[in-house]
Amino acid sequence: MEPGALTLSQTTTLTMSGPSRWSGILAAFTAAALAVFAALAGSAGAQFTVAGRRVPPIETNFAGVRQVSPRYGLIVQINHDAQPGGDFELSVVDETYASLLTRFRRAPVIRADLLPLVIVSEAKIARFGEGGRRRMFRWLEADLRKQPDVHLSPAAIFVSDRAVADREKVRATLSVALGFLFDQRFRSALDSLDPPQPDR
Repeated sequence: MEPGALTLSQTTTLTMSGPSRWSGILAAFTAAALAVFAALAGSAGAQFTVAGRRVPPIETNFAGVRQVSPRYGLIVQINHDAQPGGDFELSVVDETYASLLTRFRRAPVIRADLLPLVIVSEAKIARFGEGGRRRMFRWLEADLRKQPDVHLSPAAIFVSDRAVADREKVRATLSVALGFLFDQRFRSALDSLDPPQPDR
């Protein structure tokens, strides 16, 4: 053997050390990409329907896909991580809202198109409930504790995909969620928020 020459095993180790390192990075990147694709695929399987006919979303953002109910224009979003158990019928939202108008015999205290109804995963709803409720919603605490599938925020009304997937439970859950649009306590809590200040 010539001085300084490498043995076969040394050559194999040298040649494989670089590529194997990159193959590990590539494998990790591929796994991450597949995870993202799986999340998107879960949402892609759930589409909006009106009277049983599929309608494309009017908007797609980083969180999910959006559409509006045909009669009252309520904004509905299905998050990418949600699994509502099939297509989501927007007419059910309108029918539920109409029944609330009949029950309360007045207009809502919060405009129907102001806060989106967002369908999220059951796990995310559970995480929302782990922390303390926003102090601004303390007057609603007793009601919210009875409704584990509904969560309120200043930006949206969240509903668990578990409740939406249950065809017997979906109307009752939507009635609770949309009922907060008629709740003066919720309106007062939102009004208590400080208005945004312009940059100076």
